[in-house]
Amino acid sequence: MSAIRALAEDLAARSDDQLRELLAARPDLILPPVPDFQALAARASTRISVQRVLEKLTSPELQVLEAVDLTTNEDSHLSTTASWLKSAIAGSTIKALDSILNHLHALALLRRATPHPGAPKADASRRFYLPVAVLGEALGAYPAGLGRPYSTLAVQQPEFGQRLVGIVEGLRRTGIAMERADTPVTAAHSLHHLVSDPAGWAALMADAPPQTLDLLRRFKYSPVGAIPKKAAMGRAVLDNPSPTPVEWLMARGLLVPLDALHVELPRPVGQASRGHVIVSDFKLQPPAPVTRRVPDSVRDNAAFGAVAETLRLVTELLAAAKSTPISTLRSGGVGVREVRRVSEVLRIDAPATAWLLELAALSGLLSLDVTTSRWCATEGTWLTLDRHEQWKQLARAWLDADRAPSLVGSPLPGGGAVNALGAEASRPDAPLVRQRALGMLAQLAAEDAGESGTTGALDTEALVSSLTWHQPRLQRRFARLVPGILKEAAQLGLLGSGALTDLGAAVAAGDWDGAAQRLRDALPEPLNAFLLQADLTAVAPGYLEPGVARRLASISDAEGQGPAAIYRFSAASVRRALDSGQDAAGILEFLHRHSATEVPQPLKYLVEDTAARYGRLRVGAAASYLRSDDEEGLSGLLADPRTASLGLVRLSPTVVGSVASAQELSYALRELGYSPRWKAVPARWPVRTRTP
Repeated sequence: MSAIRALAEDLAARSDDQLRELLAARPDLILPPVPDFQALAARASTRISVQRVLEKLTSPELQVLEAVDLTTNEDSHLSTTASWLKSAIAGSTIKALDSILNHLHALALLRRATPHPGAPKADASRRFYLPVAVLGEALGAYPAGLGRPYSTLAVQQPEFGQRLVGIVEGLRRTGIAMERADTPVTAAHSLHHLVSDPAGWAALMADAPPQTLDLLRRFKYSPVGAIPKKAAMGRAVLDNPSPTPVEWLMARGLLVPLDALHVELPRPVGQASRGHVIVSDFKLQPPAPVTRRVPDSVRDNAAFGAVAETLRLVTELLAAAKSTPISTLRSGGVGVREVRRVSEVLRIDAPATAWLLELAALSGLLSLDVTTSRWCATEGTWLTLDRHEQWKQLARAWLDADRAPSLVGSPLPGGGAVNALGAEASRPDAPLVRQRALGMLAQLAAEDAGESGTTGALDTEALVSSLTWHQPRLQRRFARLVPGILKEAAQLGLLGSGALTDLGAAVAAGDWDGAAQRLRDALPEPLNAFLLQADLTAVAPGYLEPGVARRLASISDAEGQGPAAIYRFSAASVRRALDSGQDAAGILEFLHRHSATEVPQPLKYLVEDTAARYGRLRVGAAASYLRSDDEEGLSGLLADPRTASLGLVRLSPTVVGSVASAQELSYALRELGYSPRWKAVPARWPVRTRTP
């Protein structure tokens, strides 16, 4: 009977409730719908479907499944049961294994099987299982972190297979009791039998060099390792008087060379180094996290302060991008120099600037102009939104983003580093990891039994450990992304001093309205007044209303960081305001209206004196001019609507300037029926030529 047909019969024997449980856990099995159990079994046996459900298994469930895969054989109908697996999984109980096997069977990763013909009569009443046919492929080349058996290595590594016969004979000459071998197959069987026997393993390791057992323990998660430079195959012989641990293991066939640089630990050797078991660290319960207590007031102050600072900096970034769009590299992303320039404008460091660029782009506040390859501020409602709505826009965009801003600055395999807003920071799995991290923090916070008024704060390593226990197949993703995710969450107020805030708990639960309301209640109302001082500075004692902050920034230069900012007035800042169309009366009226103190006399003198000297010399742009003694003719030319595109401006009664070049102006006027005289002016600067 084929494996798929056997699985189809297993599925057909299930009740409706059991089938509902299966399809709820693996919805991909009925998308699109299947006509019968044969088709359902075929879909449940595909590698991609099995890999999806493997990512949802906890650490003990995955360990049991790997043990089942290593101890069963579909071709010889060698099935297994809980009592048999107990000896292969240290620290397990038959009751716990029965429960896990039943769950794996409910997920259609295992199917019921008949007991092996050699099974004891005492086990005949137990439930036996076989894995789905594609499980070994889905688990990968090295399930449970164990290598290939000797029989496979002898065939797939022919050079090692030829050496294996000599290794067995050499071990026999040293007094090791083992079967004689004259072919690679029999030699592989003999060495496997020796290593799998606890007594034989102890005799073999009796004369091992120091640190050999420590070296074997390093192969816990992967059986493949690199050979140290000081180790050499030429010295991996039994009669070497002072071998290194690697040379000693290779000489006895306990490490198999794959090439000049890598070795593999055979499966029976890996099991022997673990105490002759497949799983040596079986834990039914997740690791108990060690937390440090953080007062709720400290947590909230840190979180709300971070939110206020992030909103302020995003607003400043948009103003800077509106003034000077952010340029990109030809290869994509924002270069280090441009990030440094924006950092100087915002008065923060480069990593913080990169994070703000990513956050603003994710939220749609910055958009890439494809014609100029520059990031520009998007015209929108950002400045009109309340602060809790601004935060909501940023936080939702971050949570759903398929990018990892924390990767900016990390090295690339081919050299260089990830640029801000570059394609290399794209991570389609980032939303899943963020959801899992926040969900785990919320779960641990709900289980926290600490003293009232405090919250437990987890460090990054403890959180990654907890996440890995629940989904061990995602361990590399967690280790790569979670540290940066925690830093980003703290900037958005989801964490405060390392502890989950009420905002973070609400976001983890999907309650965005509740989170926004909590933030609205917590943040102080924006101020519309500031303090003017005699040293030509203004102090904002808190968050200013956006309109007041923009107007104040237009006539002064911000100094320092934080919501309690200092603004300094100077002749240059006042001239900047005058260039934008403001006048002295308007500036003084604004200062008088929004200052909590009287306008200092030095500041009043500065504004009035700068305005009095402003405009005595005027600068304009013109590419050509038109001169005529006929003033009425020039007036008619200016009034002619057909000359609007020439940008004509009267400079004096007899002179008109134009934004068009002299050649373009002459051609256009002739097309309109005028007869201008134009004479090319020779270059004023000498042209240098190189003599041969």
